[in-house]
Amino acid sequence: MKSRLNSFSELPAGFKRQLSELLSKAKSPHIGLVFYKALVSKFREDDLENGLKAEKFAEELESTLRELEKYSLKTPRLPCKKSFELKTAYRLAIGMGYPSLLENGFLFHHTYGIPYIPGETLKGLARHVLLLSIYEEIKEKLASTQEPLSFLDKYLSSTEEEFSKNSLTKTLDGKEIGIVLSEYKIREPHRVFRKIFGTQEKRGEVIFLDAFPKNFNPQDLELDIMNPHYAGYYTEKGKNPPGDWENPVPIKFLTLKKGTTFIFCLDYEPLGEEKPELLEHAYNLLRVGLENLGVGGKKAKGYGWFEA
Repeated sequence: MKSRLNSFSELPAGFKRQLSELLSKAKSPHIGLVFYKALVSKFREDDLENGLKAEKFAEELESTLRELEKYSLKTPRLPCKKSFELKTAYRLAIGMGYPSLLENGFLFHHTYGIPYIPGETLKGLARHVLLLSIYEEIKEKLASTQEPLSFLDKYLSSTEEEFSKNSLTKTLDGKEIGIVLSEYKIREPHRVFRKIFGTQEKRGEVIFLDAFPKNFNPQDLELDIMNPHYAGYYTEKGKNPPGDWENPVPIKFLTLKKGTTFIFCLDYEPLGEEKPELLEHAYNLLRVGLENLGVGGKKAKGYGWFEA
């Protein structure tokens, strides 16, 4: 984070002022630029060099979001063969690993400037759901295997020659299994896995597009707080016991509010054959993942889960 801020302070004189003027004249703001660039311009260079208090930045962010409430940003409409909508069942915290003056970042689309969920994240989530489902069906056969999920993943993604020779292929041929946490079933899930998500030799036949909010307004962004009570215990890796004598350390981070509707899109690989059953499988796998596993950070606390 320090190197990023230093490089910003070394830009030509007047750049920060020009950036602020450009954003103020824009018909609609690029929230990503506001969060990562424009707000930085409100502080002196010595503030950045000496260490800026996140609390001060959070105050500026809250004030700026209130100023931007008059905007309703246009959400891109992506053409696809199958789309569906789900809304956040609680707040969504995605991109927390990105460095920012708030200590935790947030993921904004580089072109549209609005929150989004990358297609690769959604594909990985659907893939994980099917992987877990297959594992639950044959876990007895993998009991003696070290790291059975990794072993199963490698098998499902292997070359056609390795796949056909593996004894698990004969076990799963003709079998119908239930998808975890749902009543949906898939016949020959090992072959469906390879068709949807691809192998070492061939890419998958289904495309998972980025997901965007259906209607986004900057007021949909909310500041949240986590309040670690045992900072010394965690930073010292357990050398000191957690105790009530330690002071809480409030940390603010940006989230997308509960009840925000997202549009999810699936399509066929451009050069492949259209197979409606594959899109239906991908849709159900993704939906199970979104409603039961979630995306983004702090999922164990309920963040990033979706509902109809």
